[in-house]
Amino acid sequence: MKYRGIAPTAAVAAVFLLFTTTLWSQEYKTCLFPTIDLSTTEEYGEYQSIITNQLRVELRNARFELIPREQWDPVREQQGVRMGKLYEGNVAVEVARQAGAEIAVVSFYSVDERQLVLEIKCYDVEQNALVTGVFKTARINLSVYNVIGEAVAELIPGIRLIGPPPVNESPVVEKIALLSEDEGADIYLGNEGFVGRIENGQLQLPPIPFAIGSQITIEKRKAAYHTGVETIKLKEPEMLIELKPLRKKARTVTELNWTLGQFMGFGLAQRYYLNPDSFFLAGEHYLYVQHNFADSKPVFHHDLRVLVGGYLFTGPHATLRMNLTTGLGMIATYFWLADQPMYADFYWNLVNFAFELNFRKFLLYIRSEQKYALGVGPANILGREWISAFGEGPTTVTFGVARKW
Repeated sequence: MKYRGIAPTAAVAAVFLLFTTTLWSQEYKTCLFPTIDLSTTEEYGEYQSIITNQLRVELRNARFELIPREQWDPVREQQGVRMGKLYEGNVAVEVARQAGAEIAVVSFYSVDERQLVLEIKCYDVEQNALVTGVFKTARINLSVYNVIGEAVAELIPGIRLIGPPPVNESPVVEKIALLSEDEGADIYLGNEGFVGRIENGQLQLPPIPFAIGSQITIEKRKAAYHTGVETIKLKEPEMLIELKPLRKKARTVTELNWTLGQFMGFGLAQRYYLNPDSFFLAGEHYLYVQHNFADSKPVFHHDLRVLVGGYLFTGPHATLRMNLTTGLGMIATYFWLADQPMYADFYWNLVNFAFELNFRKFLLYIRSEQKYALGVGPANILGREWISAFGEGPTTVTFGVARKW
């Protein structure tokens, strides 16, 4: 057979377009259930009718045949289902099946501290399967109406043709519960935004159809604590996830330390963080004694210094951290003898490298120190030279433990 005025490939494309258009123009019988407000108060109940009405308009424009409420509501009452339960997929699908529908559309939202969390889901009734869903978050202001409109508009293109699901369709996670000791922490889910708050040590995530085997990123926020981020792989239909505890922001740290080669001594220091667990000022006093317990009198040294420093490479949740500090100091020296003067050696603490084991409330550290005596003032002993506990070389090593506050 020959086509006149049209190429064979164009004819095939036209037939395919006609076929797919015919399929999409089918008026699937649809149960659109009222939007459910899951908020703890009734303050934002007005959005129920707004969302439902926008869904009704979009579905009709897309040529879905909406089953009137007068037809499905008696079925709901006969099954003993409360209206407030119609956001649950299995319940909605069963009511829709008894009402003769092919598609069930449910929607629900909650508002907490003026943050709207909205979800719309569409089910294939015959297959009892989720077809598509939309998840949105927004602040309660004028822009919330745009977000609602976007969510409703995004639902329609996501509805695939009714029929058996693809063989390779991945199973989805049905339930995700989070456990955390950080009471009151806000939980954010990847790009979805705020999804809830830890209450009584747990949070049930909204029913988002994540595929088993996929990963989700959970962000935890709480006042006076560092933000925590965890990536979780979803392995089972029902997931119970225990979140790691957040690290409290430290404003000050108290240190106790000891310097190698200065056995008869100890140091006390106090850090003041200008940026929590990041950039800090520190004041330190180290007292040590030189004495051979044989034929000499003891010599006392008070090492006073002020440092400024910060951490490199890793954040406050890291187990191993490194910081650099620099500053100025003075070593006051006096003898256990009468009529002996006190000496003062001012020095530049050129740089200190410290490696810390970072625990929730404590730090353990080892620090390499490079000090250079400036030789200023009339009463100095060292002159201009590197200061070392070993008698030569620029390096001094200090060990310490610290308590965060």
